[in-house]
Amino acid sequence: MIKVESQRRVAFTRRFAGIAMVLLLAGCGETTVTTELAVELPADPDIQRVQASITGLEFLDSDGSTTTLEFDEAEAVVLTSYADGGTLRLFTDEELPEGDYTGVRLLFDDEEEENGSLIDASGAQFPIIASGGDYAAIDVSVDASDDDNGISIGNSDSNVSLTLTLDLRQSLTFDDDDDQYTLTPVLRSVPTDDAGSIQGAIDATCSSNSRLDTIAAVYLFQGEGATPDDRDGNGVEPYATTPVILNTNGTFSYAFRFLPEGDYTIALACAGNEEDPVENDDLDFENGEDVMLDEGETLTHSI
Repeated sequence: MIKVESQRRVAFTRRFAGIAMVLLLAGCGETTVTTELAVELPADPDIQRVQASITGLEFLDSDGSTTTLEFDEAEAVVLTSYADGGTLRLFTDEELPEGDYTGVRLLFDDEEEENGSLIDASGAQFPIIASGGDYAAIDVSVDASDDDNGISIGNSDSNVSLTLTLDLRQSLTFDDDDDQYTLTPVLRSVPTDDAGSIQGAIDATCSSNSRLDTIAAVYLFQGEGATPDDRDGNGVEPYATTPVILNTNGTFSYAFRFLPEGDYTIALACAGNEEDPVENDDLDFENGEDVMLDEGETLTHSI
């Protein structure tokens, strides 16, 4: 079902069932988009479960108009279930109207003030207020005048598959006065077929006596020679973060997935568990190192 609203806002409604969605094609053309969602864990290692009611996706056109792909009903998604390497299929082979799309973001159920929940290690449950947040940058053009009625990413004509990654470390804040969390999504996006990854061992040590997997995280910044900083709304902001992993043999490692090609600065945050996206935090960064990731590459880089 399609409904047309103001500002060329077009909504496609779809039914979500379990992990996958039961979908009908929006039309008979070949211009389609498929979207997956991956998740990075929150800063606080005591957070066991984060759930939010998602209603779909909103695409931003270069002319300022928006297009939405929506489920028939809001679905309660356990976001932390997709932080172990798996992804959640949001939409499959959905058509987008003609346009030049520069951004995409998650949509949440706005009919309820509390549209999510969080459970910590003690079993305590807290409400979450989730909002749309900023758009993740994309470069998707749909030109209905093309002979193949195609969809293109950059200069390559193709049906598009995008993977979005929701970074909970950069998205969750706690309000002591109201005793609740706010989820303002920090998303990144990459064409799924072009996605690369960076992974490796962690040989660096931190001054704290705590185990690295309980306090530390690895941060990634766009560009070479970036000065590592926390997310605080000023200066250099992290492009991606990921937790430190304790392996069964007692060593530590990390892994970034679903990254676009490019030059990056990578750094270990010895106090990554103290990240608060609205505060200027001292995360005790180890000196950053430059890395270059090629399209689709799995890069191994020890810290």
